[in-house]
Amino acid sequence: MPTTRMRAAALATVATAAVFTSACSASHDDSAGGKSGQLVAQAMVLPDAKVRATWPKAQVDRGLAKGMWLPLQDYMMASSDVVDVENARDLVKQQCMQHLGLSFTPEPSGLNPSSAYDAMNMKRRYGISDRTEAARLGFTAPQDAQDDTQAEDAELAKEDAESSVSGWDTAMNDTCIPEANNKVGVLFETDLSGDLASQSYEATSTRPAVKAALTSWSSCMKNHGYQVKSIDDAEGRFATPKLHGLKPAKDEVAMATVDVDCKQAADLVPAWYQAESAYQKKQIASHLKELQAERAHNQRLVQKAHAVLAAAAAR
Repeated sequence: MPTTRMRAAALATVATAAVFTSACSASHDDSAGGKSGQLVAQAMVLPDAKVRATWPKAQVDRGLAKGMWLPLQDYMMASSDVVDVENARDLVKQQCMQHLGLSFTPEPSGLNPSSAYDAMNMKRRYGISDRTEAARLGFTAPQDAQDDTQAEDAELAKEDAESSVSGWDTAMNDTCIPEANNKVGVLFETDLSGDLASQSYEATSTRPAVKAALTSWSSCMKNHGYQVKSIDDAEGRFATPKLHGLKPAKDEVAMATVDVDCKQAADLVPAWYQAESAYQKKQIASHLKELQAERAHNQRLVQKAHAVLAAAAAR
């Protein structure tokens, strides 16, 4: 089932690799009343042009979903925009905490590729659809095949150390988060486009053309020795959030490639896509004003985020 976040929007690339060297620090007093050490906020290195080039493109460029774009994607927030807003908010919070004499070293968003261009996740909306990826990674998305356990552990340890300072939580929650809300804004105060996309997915799953394609796909899978009733059932057989650098087992690769082949034989992806396209056009007609307002709100968020990022890069 696809997630429901973000809108597709055209935007200018913000800065190149920008290193923000904040001299944020916080002191700990030992039992004798003297300083026992100092926490210093690390530089926040934002994604540069090379990293941004690895992010998902607006159009699916290969596989069964190649070139597909659903109507509600016009109202969704692109993952690149979400990254910019998150990083701008963190910069505001970091600078705010510095002014209060406290350290905050957020992990920049976007250093690793997102799994999808937006919440529609068109490439995998109807399950795995790229045979090349299936043959290489099984059902695991390329972005989930990275071993970043050590980096995550280090990030958690850093957060724990910084937030253990007396008064840190109060400063962040009562002063710095509100300042970020004011200077940049709040992501996803509403998510009508995402909610409608979830509804369209569920509603069209029972349409005659889609049901017939699903039945044909399931029969094809059965002919290859796989008893599955839904695309979630197929992928759920090998639910591995991260491969941690390991190659998928041969049985996973075998089933994943057969899955894609059977989808192609059943015309499942185009059948479902056509059904959703028609359904979403009706949804948009019924909620046009609300969707336009949500898109305008998101565009203002991105504009404010870009202003914050540009100002920080110019320092």
